[in-house]
Amino acid sequence: MNYNYKLECMEFDNGVKFHYFAFEEETGILTNFFSGEVINFCDTIKDQIEQVLSKKKKHVECSGNDCYWNIGPKETLIVDNFASDGEPSEITVDTRELKRLIDEWIAAKAKFKEKAKGET
Repeated sequence: MNYNYKLECMEFDNGVKFHYFAFEEETGILTNFFSGEVINFCDTIKDQIEQVLSKKKKHVECSGNDCYWNIGPKETLIVDNFASDGEPSEITVDTRELKRLIDEWIAAKAKFKEKAKGET
C-alpha cells in the first residue's frame, strides 16, 4: 500500500516551527506515530527495522510516548495507545514501506533544517 502525506508546519507562539507528516489516512495513526514517536526515536526505530529486515531478530516490540509498535519482517503493527473509545486504534503497515517513509521523513527534516539556516 502507498501512503500519501503532506509535509505540514505548525508554528508556535514563540516562533518555534514543528514540521510533521500529515498522512491521508482515515485513522490518523500514522500521523500520530510520526509526530510522537519517529520524531523522538527515529534512530532507534530505524535500527529496530534493520534488525528485523536483516533477520538479526524475528520481531521487535516497543512502546513510546503515544504508540506501541511490533515490527515483523513483512508487516509492522502500530497501535495508538490513546485512541478514543470506538475509534480505530491500530494500523498494519508493510515494514519496508515504513522504512521508506521514515527515510523520506529524515530527508525532509534535513531539507527544512538547511532552509532554516539560510533564513537566519
